[in-house]
Amino acid sequence: MKSRTTIILVMLALVLGGYVYWDIKKGTTTEEAERKANKLLDIKTADVTRLELISSNQTIVAERVQEKWEIKQPLAVRADDNAVNSILDQLEFAQRERTFTEKELDGPALSDFGLTSPRLRLVFRDKKGEQAIIFGSETVTKDAVYVQIHGQQTACLVGKHVFDRANVTLDSLRNRTVMDFASAAATRIEIKVADRLLELGKSPARTNAEPRWVIVKPVQARADQQRVGDLLHEIAGLRVRDFISENAKELRAYHLDDPRSELTVWMGDKGQTLLIGDSPTNDASRVYVKLKSADSVVTVPADSVRKFGVQVNDVRDTHVLSFNEAEVRRIEVAKGADKITLTSTGHFWNVSGPAPVPAEDAVVQDLLRRLGGITSTQFVADVATDLGKYGLATPDMSVTLLGEGTNVIASLLVGVTDPKSEVRYLKRGDEPFVYGVLSNATAWIPTTRLAYRARRIAELTVDDMTMLVVERPDGKFVLQRGPDKKWKMTEPAQGVLNVDRLQQLLDMIAFLRVEEIVRENLEHPAQYGLDKPTHRFTVTTGAKTSVLQLGQPKDAVATFASWSDPALVFTIGSPTVTTLTNAILTTVIPTNPPTARTTP
Repeated sequence: MKSRTTIILVMLALVLGGYVYWDIKKGTTTEEAERKANKLLDIKTADVTRLELISSNQTIVAERVQEKWEIKQPLAVRADDNAVNSILDQLEFAQRERTFTEKELDGPALSDFGLTSPRLRLVFRDKKGEQAIIFGSETVTKDAVYVQIHGQQTACLVGKHVFDRANVTLDSLRNRTVMDFASAAATRIEIKVADRLLELGKSPARTNAEPRWVIVKPVQARADQQRVGDLLHEIAGLRVRDFISENAKELRAYHLDDPRSELTVWMGDKGQTLLIGDSPTNDASRVYVKLKSADSVVTVPADSVRKFGVQVNDVRDTHVLSFNEAEVRRIEVAKGADKITLTSTGHFWNVSGPAPVPAEDAVVQDLLRRLGGITSTQFVADVATDLGKYGLATPDMSVTLLGEGTNVIASLLVGVTDPKSEVRYLKRGDEPFVYGVLSNATAWIPTTRLAYRARRIAELTVDDMTMLVVERPDGKFVLQRGPDKKWKMTEPAQGVLNVDRLQQLLDMIAFLRVEEIVRENLEHPAQYGLDKPTHRFTVTTGAKTSVLQLGQPKDAVATFASWSDPALVFTIGSPTVTTLTNAILTTVIPTNPPTARTTP
């Protein structure tokens, strides 16, 4: 008996499982099928091209034009796409909570449900044609409304939120964007206040470069790209607070017949002009505005409008030099009769001269970065007729940045400092303007050849070294590398090498980097304590012999030192001095030392 029951249960499970599998395989679950059957309408928002909302006091008609909604009645104005689509989305997903059959609607039911004199009639058009739905009364519980689809003999209940979303005012469907444009597409901006005009334009792009904003009027100057971008963002983000009037004859009441200011944004040869008038007498937080090409008078926040009242200097580029570091191939720094030229191979920089030497890349990159960061604190003169007044007729210093060939990318002229304001005067070579900067804004610019030289002095390879002579206060040590590549100490006769210390010493000499280069010759050695060096290292590499000497301390953290070829005096830091002066013997054996004195 139990076996028979088990078989029956298994068969029922298989049948039920097969039904579920078939239901899933078809792509529709029972729950989904029920939800689909209870949908109020078969509609897709994207397919709707026209929408009418008809109530007792208004009729609103909206049409989709090139993927944008436009209101056609009672006014021809732009619609808020999100607001219109929100109504359609509610209809697309609306569910019937209960359906009343034709029999249940016999008699006075339609009027009881408010369907003979509906509160709202909604008509939409899509690919299948035109459909209409009427909204009647609310239920006693106030959470649902009666609706009927035109042409059907049944009625149903839907959630009240569907009606609330469709029962809108004209103003709630209107687009509140004041000026409809994409910031990236803007090519010109004009701001007119009384007889003053500020005009900004986008300059043509150079090869592989983005077009840049420039000031066209009242002066021709570079514009601050970020500030112009912020201005465009504010204009594009301006929103209507209240829709006031559609009567163009009433403009005088809002001071829009003779506006306080005008703002025009151009996209190519098409422009939009915003007329800006007064504030309402009882509300200074709003301002009346109107598009010149439209009839609508609206209000916008006064704070937003104030941001459009920019002066020319508000949008000027305060960077004295504006350039692309990657394009710079040559730098010329001139101070008095001295001139330093730095040239780039594309991979590293050299200091030019009778004997070109490698430049310290970090110093050159810092120079370019800080030059690009010099900003003016004031625009001193737009047209300087007397450059001598600012010390710019014969500049104290100049920096010229060049690209390929003789192409000048930017040049900086450095004038005098005003003793009263402590402002230093600067000028670009290609502009008529005089800039005022902080008095120390250019004091950091290196003006000596030594300041640009590479800080790595020795260009040696440890594996190529064959002999090292170390002369210290405690004696002289001579080491040689044998055919087996191992170092042996030939002098003194006693002692055991400290292998780690020796390797550190060799690495330090081969890769020696200095703090500051003091001079390019070995003259006046006594000035640096190099006439009587504390330590002397003579290293032989192939046929070349180089000498490193340590002199007297410069201060608590640096010591003077010299190199023989090329002849240089420089300073090295305390950690380097410690490594160079560490003892290279592990122990000193006083008498009869063993003969084995090699290091691997």
